[in-house]
Amino acid sequence: MVPAPPPRSTLACLVALALCVCILHREVLFQGAVYHMDDAADGYYPGHIVTARAFAAGELPTWERGSWCGWPLVVDPYNGVFYPPNVLYYLIGAARGLGYSIALHIFLGGAGMWLLLRRRGLAPAIALFGGLAYELSSFGVVRIRHVIFVQMMGWLPWILVGVEGWLQTRRRRELLLVALATGLALVAGALSIGHFAALVIAGYTAARVATQPRALHNFGALALAAILGALLAAVQIAPTLAHLPYSPRALGSDYRFASSYAWPHVRYLFTLLVPDLFGGEDRRHYVGAPNHWELCGWYVGAVCVLLAPLGLQHRRKESIVLGLLVLLAIGLAFGDAGPIHRFFYLHVPLYAALRCPARALLMGVLALPILGSHGLAALLERRRSTLALAAIIAGAVAIAAALTFSATSAWLHFAGILGGGILLTLIARWLPHSIAAAAFALLLAVDLLLTNRGYLQPQPARYPSGMERFAAVEWLRDHAEGARFVNDPDGPFRLHNVGMVLGLENASGYDSVAIWRYVDFLYLIAHGHPYPHQSLRDDFAGIGVHNLGSRLLDLMNVRWLLAGHPPPGPQGARWVERFRPSPGPSFAPAAEFEPYWDRNMRVFENTTVLPRAFVVYRAEVPGSDAALAARLVDPEFDPSAVALLEEPAPIPPRQLDRPYTPARIVSAGRHEMVFEADLAAPGVLIVGDAHYPGWRVTVDGAQAKLLRADWAFRGVALPAGHHRVVMSYASRPVAIGSALALLGALGLLGLVTIGRHRHRPSSVV
Repeated sequence: MVPAPPPRSTLACLVALALCVCILHREVLFQGAVYHMDDAADGYYPGHIVTARAFAAGELPTWERGSWCGWPLVVDPYNGVFYPPNVLYYLIGAARGLGYSIALHIFLGGAGMWLLLRRRGLAPAIALFGGLAYELSSFGVVRIRHVIFVQMMGWLPWILVGVEGWLQTRRRRELLLVALATGLALVAGALSIGHFAALVIAGYTAARVATQPRALHNFGALALAAILGALLAAVQIAPTLAHLPYSPRALGSDYRFASSYAWPHVRYLFTLLVPDLFGGEDRRHYVGAPNHWELCGWYVGAVCVLLAPLGLQHRRKESIVLGLLVLLAIGLAFGDAGPIHRFFYLHVPLYAALRCPARALLMGVLALPILGSHGLAALLERRRSTLALAAIIAGAVAIAAALTFSATSAWLHFAGILGGGILLTLIARWLPHSIAAAAFALLLAVDLLLTNRGYLQPQPARYPSGMERFAAVEWLRDHAEGARFVNDPDGPFRLHNVGMVLGLENASGYDSVAIWRYVDFLYLIAHGHPYPHQSLRDDFAGIGVHNLGSRLLDLMNVRWLLAGHPPPGPQGARWVERFRPSPGPSFAPAAEFEPYWDRNMRVFENTTVLPRAFVVYRAEVPGSDAALAARLVDPEFDPSAVALLEEPAPIPPRQLDRPYTPARIVSAGRHEMVFEADLAAPGVLIVGDAHYPGWRVTVDGAQAKLLRADWAFRGVALPAGHHRVVMSYASRPVAIGSALALLGALGLLGLVTIGRHRHRPSSVV
């Protein structure tokens, strides 16, 4: 057992961790600024706005109509619908809540790493060194744009804290900690990097259990806790997994696509010591392979990295495993330029469905602070072998840097840190251990704070509205009349999801797990054929509408276009300008941070748009996707006259050549739409909303079959007469996930209550 540190030492370390968070994020925490950039603004912000709106209405956002002609928003774990700390977004606002969430989770991560290192027997000041390395790592700053990654990282050390606690005390509360931290880490939503985190957690745990008595019992107990934690997270995991066959991820990734965002050259290895070696994106002179925050955002401090090899000297099994995982991470980070990536792509499950091999370096962000802290402990023991090894490492790195690169401000920064570390090493023999360790921690904190402050992009509180509330958008809010709009894909990217923010409906959108059938439909509009590849070679997260002359836009109920200019040539024949901002120098932009677009963004109306719901009296069943696609792009195809179905209609239309009949929308909610239609003959009701499992339909109160019509939309065969059609959505995977989460909660309750009278804590050497 590790003796408890004096209360003052614990408090001082936690205060130091909190103080560094406050210094790093001071504009957001104390001056009212917000973080609002890249995916944080374009994807997460709209998702959080929609979730707050749904909760306020007493609903779950299992379906969202603001983008993609409707899509199941809850299936994207990045939106964190079920993640409890996301209540911050709903209490203080989606934009402001982002900064507070980042600060909270990096502090949680730092405190968890400190406690883990304390349980591993390290002194408080040395543990503070590791806590700062983890808390202030560049990953926690550059990934503000991917907040779910930072949220997950905040809980990973706590899983290991529980593992250590169980192995040392056998107290069930430690298993409870393992389960809760696992559940929170998973439900945070960063599943795309979860496999790398799982490798570190599993490797560390297996190595620690192997050194203990009753290894099988310990492994079983910890595995049970992890399973219960996964069950708690099933409320999010189940919808995500159920959606994967219907998302672009179902195709897997082409090897070239899966290998993108990897280190292209051995020089990138030095970014673990000098993250701005190729320039920083914040300074707008980054010259490395795209992009800085994917390839260079893994910095935990040069001193920590250099001390990590010293942490292997005590030869503990888990340290050796962590060292091997760091080497594995580096090997994977090189992607196709390295020796490991292709093997993982071919043989490791799920790996081929992802991209960005450099994300494997997440294993280093978790492992290096542990190894570096043990390296600092070894250094302060002042053994000659340790000092000699430290000198060799520092000298080798300095010589390699001098021979390989010319002097830059980044290298001068590194040289100062390295020099400070060497100086501390030389004088540490005359200092008490706690003072020397605190000095190393201070050096590390200064290094990371100076580095990471350059990556932050705090903005005024009015920045979100100043990036999207164009005069044209405000006009559209007043005149949309329930019809859809589409934004020019060459215009501001943020407009893809602005409908979600403002309660409008867009036919395009931005999300990496949209409905593939609908995304393929947009591809078909643009290219005249479906996506031709068996696996993904392109990023479809933000696909827009490029062929504005297609009649298929009429089918989608696209009435409005936000663009800076009319569609060119024949495409523009159907579009009539309805709004243009007042010209002249007196124009005051509403979107003050997008003045150019605000001044030039116009609204055009599609004069041939079809109603959201209408009845046609002819139907065809082309028989294959290829034939169906060819028919859709045929210039003679008229979506207002014929429905293209994948299977014969239960009530066959009479194949009449007559105009369509508009249907009346009685109500249109998030999860239910009600229509009334009058048919003089049997026909097919076409609804221009995306078809997806979970939608059910009743006709006059009786269950009916929901058809997939015109490639990606909804259809219902109706007999002649007056009919009331109700389409309702219920997510069965959410229901299953909720039941599993309840089962996990009951399991945890049983874990901490059943048989407690027989419990006898014991210590393990």
